[in-house]
Amino acid sequence: MKLHLNNLLLCPLCQGSLKVTGFETTDGMGSANSPGEGESEIISGVLACDCGALFPVIEGVPRLLRSGLQAFPNFIAANRAGIENIRGAGKITATRGGAGFGDDYDSIRTSFSQEWGIFDYENDKTWGWTLEERKEVFLSDVNLQPDELSGKNMLDAGCGNGTLTAALTAFGLEIVGMDLNDGLGQAFRNRSRYAASAVGHVEYVQGNLSNAPVKSGAFDLVYSSGVIHHTPSSKDTFASLVRVIRKGGRLYVWVYGRRGWPVRLFFGAGRELKRVLSLKSLMKICRAIAPFYKVVTSSLNALGLLQFRSRTTREITLDLFDGFAPRYNHWHTEAEVRSWFEEHGFCNIHVSGIQKHGFGMYGDKL
Repeated sequence: MKLHLNNLLLCPLCQGSLKVTGFETTDGMGSANSPGEGESEIISGVLACDCGALFPVIEGVPRLLRSGLQAFPNFIAANRAGIENIRGAGKITATRGGAGFGDDYDSIRTSFSQEWGIFDYENDKTWGWTLEERKEVFLSDVNLQPDELSGKNMLDAGCGNGTLTAALTAFGLEIVGMDLNDGLGQAFRNRSRYAASAVGHVEYVQGNLSNAPVKSGAFDLVYSSGVIHHTPSSKDTFASLVRVIRKGGRLYVWVYGRRGWPVRLFFGAGRELKRVLSLKSLMKICRAIAPFYKVVTSSLNALGLLQFRSRTTREITLDLFDGFAPRYNHWHTEAEVRSWFEEHGFCNIHVSGIQKHGFGMYGDKL
């Protein structure tokens, strides 16, 4: 985390500003041609709010969960002296924060932490796409060219493993990737693999998109692909994203559409399994199913009956887990999503990113 990132962040409890104290820092990197370059980074530290809340910075990532330090007992144990210096001895366990949003978001955090925690940055593709393919999909989704993106700042809302977040710096974007999963430290460590010399242009924040802990109007572009339908209310999460876009900025969301009955039956059965199995056991089931799924989809491809992207059995395992594990999997119609954009006063509303299992839509904020 570079210090300038803190200019965008807010306390998720009271929306107050945060003061940062670094426990472990690194020297600056790159040149000083843009904000963040040449600036030292905080690898470990604490963000403090005047309301009494404390939030850790772990593995270079600010962890802005409503439960604050309480969600990270190992961090407290390792940094007790430094924390006591900030807030005073004896107050660590009494820090304001509490349990957060409760089971709804705890479940989301747990399932996606499990999924992205085992992602192999050396070998795995995401959804069967290479990064170059995903970058082209992104440009098509938002209907913007690289020269239109250069110099803008973007929120990758629900960044998952963070690979696309880093890769999009190739278009000259300053990017913040936000997700609820605990594995963003891996994304932080692997930034240079995908951002190369633009590594200073990408940051990650662990936070809840339904109450995004960033300032209003902070971003020129918000991109959220395949995320908001996994929250308790897609519409409410959409409204949270609207708040953080500046006037004239663009919002893109991709959501599930209504699927055919075979798909609904298959994934419905998988979600019923999740109700009675632990996430660890569910992952084992997905590993067992993946080879058979690959044979079936490869056969359908060869026969020309359906078209599936080429994926390894490991990638299929992660995709199946992504379909089975989330507590929420809402689907929406184009008319419904368009009404959200219209309700918030967007113009230039268009459908893009249509796929067999969902669609995207973008609009510009008036």
